[in-house]
Amino acid sequence: MGLFNATAFFTGVAKEGLNMFDKAEAISEEGLANLKIARDEVNEEIANIKDTHNKAMQIGDSVGGGAFAQYLVASEGLNNLAAYADLSLSDRTKELALAKSNFEKLDPEQKAIYTDGGFSEDVTSSYDREVEALKVKKGLVNTNNMGEATANTLTGKVQQMVDRQAQPRREDILNTVGGGQLRKSEPIEGGFESLAAGGEGPIPYLMAGAYGTEVQKIKNTAEQGFESFLTTNRFKQEGTNLFLEKNTLDYVGNIVFPDGVGPGAKSTQDVRDFLEVISNEVNQSPTLVAESILKDYYLEQTYKGYFDYTSFYDIYLLDKAAGDLIEDLPETEGD
Repeated sequence: MGLFNATAFFTGVAKEGLNMFDKAEAISEEGLANLKIARDEVNEEIANIKDTHNKAMQIGDSVGGGAFAQYLVASEGLNNLAAYADLSLSDRTKELALAKSNFEKLDPEQKAIYTDGGFSEDVTSSYDREVEALKVKKGLVNTNNMGEATANTLTGKVQQMVDRQAQPRREDILNTVGGGQLRKSEPIEGGFESLAAGGEGPIPYLMAGAYGTEVQKIKNTAEQGFESFLTTNRFKQEGTNLFLEKNTLDYVGNIVFPDGVGPGAKSTQDVRDFLEVISNEVNQSPTLVAESILKDYYLEQTYKGYFDYTSFYDIYLLDKAAGDLIEDLPETEGD
């Protein structure tokens, strides 16, 4: 009978124990790596969810919030409501005016289910539910997935011990999941009433007041927005001349010249000379000409056809077209 080799036995036990720890650590590291991948995927999906809900909130705010905004959430659904944000302002106004007409046709009992304070809460609750459901689906919540039978084995106990050591790293990953809070709901006063106006076409910007107080409010907001646009882009700074600033000239050049400003295209000096030509033709300073071009661009990009604004550049083009037309007219007898 062979003699029992205690050294070999305990050495084997030790090696087996080390192997168990190594395997447990490998499993734990793989789990953390997969968790990071899932986190990145989920954060990307949450960003899309957040964008949809923010757009829906924006549309609800634009109509004044309240019961009508809650009606839109219920009748259109958040995805369809968010899609309104990508329409031109004139198309969006027409769609919302139609929805308003349907809303006002509801019986009092039907209208009563929509409350003045429920709109933003509905959007926020929907966002929170979708984010939480996505995190659970992708395994980005703290859970113990190990069965009781496995947990009671030596291998299971070793894995639990290693996982506990890795838990702070796991929590760090989980804490970076999520897109943050939605935009704050700020309903526009008079937004609901303004839907009746401006649905038939662009509103002449300088005559906005003739279309009612609500349209005038929108124009006032546009004026404030344009001033912010000038300041944010450093087109207009105290103590500087709007016309003489290079970044302003280049921006204007990129609006009026098909190929823009840059190598192989127009230069900053070309823009300056062009503004001088327009200035002389319309009898306005180059600064005002440049500012009117920027304003026309801002209103079109922001309000997408809601307003009809005529810049000094537009006047110059109209005058030039009229002059060319007169030159092309055939000469009459006796001239």
